[in-house]
Amino acid sequence: MKICPVCSTEYPDDVKFCANDGQTLRAAAPTADLVGQVVADRYHVLKKLGEGGMGQVYLAEHVKMGRRSAIKVMNPSMVHDPDAVARFNREAANASRITHPNVCAIYDFGETPDGTIYLAMEFIEGEPLTDVLAREGALPAHRAGHIFLQVADALQAAHDLGIVHRDLKPDNIMISRGREGSDVVKVVDFGIAKAVGGDDSQKVTKTGLVVGTPEFMSPEQLSGDKLDGRSDLYSLALVLFKTLTGKLPFEATTVQETMIKRLTDEPVKLAAARPDLQFPTGLQETLDAALARSPVDRYQSAAKFAADAGAVLGLGRGAGAGAPIPATRADGDEKTQLLDRVATKGVKRRSLTPAVIGAVVVLGGGGAAVAVFGGGGKGTRQVAPSVRADTASRRADTGGARTASGPSRRETGAARIGAHRTAIDPTKAGVILDALIDRPPAVILDSAQLVYNAAGVGQKDRAFAACLVAQAYSSKHDNTLALRWANQGLALDATLSSCRQIVQTVSQP
Repeated sequence: MKICPVCSTEYPDDVKFCANDGQTLRAAAPTADLVGQVVADRYHVLKKLGEGGMGQVYLAEHVKMGRRSAIKVMNPSMVHDPDAVARFNREAANASRITHPNVCAIYDFGETPDGTIYLAMEFIEGEPLTDVLAREGALPAHRAGHIFLQVADALQAAHDLGIVHRDLKPDNIMISRGREGSDVVKVVDFGIAKAVGGDDSQKVTKTGLVVGTPEFMSPEQLSGDKLDGRSDLYSLALVLFKTLTGKLPFEATTVQETMIKRLTDEPVKLAAARPDLQFPTGLQETLDAALARSPVDRYQSAAKFAADAGAVLGLGRGAGAGAPIPATRADGDEKTQLLDRVATKGVKRRSLTPAVIGAVVVLGGGGAAVAVFGGGGKGTRQVAPSVRADTASRRADTGGARTASGPSRRETGAARIGAHRTAIDPTKAGVILDALIDRPPAVILDSAQLVYNAAGVGQKDRAFAACLVAQAYSSKHDNTLALRWANQGLALDATLSSCRQIVQTVSQP
């Protein structure tokens, strides 16, 4: 069975083109197992190596050259999305330009006549850094430093070409054995996050889902801003911290709490994370610079980060700064200006940059691998002016105790509302709510409800959270839930004009 990638009409296998739009038909689903087959007339598949969110990975041998390769075969969702196929080809072409001993080489990529999307890359006989850390725990500083420096070199080579990895994490750092047992690093999957997720700055699908685990994302990536190489440097600092301590500097019981802490708290110090270990003098200061929330406060090149870290680790790196990374602006200047004006009420200004404020929209949902974010640009919903007026009124008085409960879980149909007592700092509730004003409804629904249910949040903030939820339901044309949440907001704060407006609008015949 074949399918049209544009109109999704199905055809028998002997038909090549869609009768509706002339598109070349693709297989309705890639072959379940390619072992024993020849892909693209040149890669003889020997065995299956693994499977992930992107698709399947095989070991293959070139039928003429005899060279072994790892073949990634993309999943069906990409095959049936022409935009995804175009992105994949573009990002694979970019990644193939990187020639560096610490970067996994891209040999070939393309699409077979039956619609199989494949990527042929260097086969690495090793294991991901994730497995090394799981087996051995925190690594000695000297060994961790050698691994770090090789990753930094790989990033600098990519950044020199204007290529951002976007998904640097231990899973994408392969470790093999070199001479005398030394660690040899190969960084894999440059640009694949963008190829899978889209042209937006983070790995966001058309449904708003972020594919992958976000523990190693930078604040600007979490917030949906455009990225440059400095985002990779933040991720690299997290990888170094993890390699040295076996932990992340923003530990919590759930991924959601880890992310919120990263966006609102200072990172845990090395000595606090592992008081049983000794770390070189100056290493903490180097990590602090790399983990600055604002990209402008971080290292501006991987080479400079490597030079400073190598010096304190005693690995003899020179002081070369590398090419500075061109800065990018966040999408939506108006939104950024709005967030600049948000009152932080007792929070140090440094701890909440505009990008960070916009990123504190972490959702519940139970999965470490799925979160939802609302960036600026297309699809961003402008909230009614009355909501902004209520914001100003709420800032004047955020006191008051929690006195009422929201709509029941059965009423809202969201069983997770009462289950996520996420560790939100009540003093930052207003900042989070202000940042949600221009976010899409899906983001508002979960995030505002998290604030609503957080312990210690003031009555006016809870009322405004209810109002934002009502506004989101109203935009989704769910008048029943919009009315319930609007009434709840008015029960907590009768002065909310936006809630009154929703009640009046929804109640009209």
